[in-house]
Amino acid sequence: MRHGHGIQYALLGLVSQSPDGVHGYAIKRQCERVLGNFWQVNFGEVYRVLDRLLNDGLIQHVVDQEDSTRKVYRITERGRQSLDDFILAPPTDAPRPLRQELAVKLLFADPTQFPEILKLIDLQRDAYMKQLYSLGVQRRRLERAPIDGFVTGLLIDGAELSVRAEVAWLDDVTQKLRERYTS
Repeated sequence: MRHGHGIQYALLGLVSQSPDGVHGYAIKRQCERVLGNFWQVNFGEVYRVLDRLLNDGLIQHVVDQEDSTRKVYRITERGRQSLDDFILAPPTDAPRPLRQELAVKLLFADPTQFPEILKLIDLQRDAYMKQLYSLGVQRRRLERAPIDGFVTGLLIDGAELSVRAEVAWLDDVTQKLRERYTS
């Protein structure tokens, strides 16, 4: 998934769920729990986005009574309005056409290279099957988590459908290449 403004609003949304404030480490952990495999962010990225949100006046620092060395963030009214506007605005990211390395290889491969291309397709299929397995693990963790994971479950559903579509396409490509280039 491309980040764009999405990661900014994902972090702003996470901050908004903690009215008393939340520190960067907790936000990173919430990202892992809520966003899981959909967005993988590192601490540097979390703090860069938090700094941008702070500079834009969408969040503010608050004093952490327990640990004054941690920066604790809370959403501002301006941040709440920006998050609400983002949530209610139509999505701006259009579906992307097929952009895979494998597609380029298929376009420019010589027919004599198709046995090797079929092996590459198998490797790609294996990668997608591992991704499906990982999504299954994430789903099982979500089911055991003490949070309402309904929406995250919907995201996992979407990811699984997308991966299954890719696998189906790879299977279709394999079948058609075999039909065309094997006698």
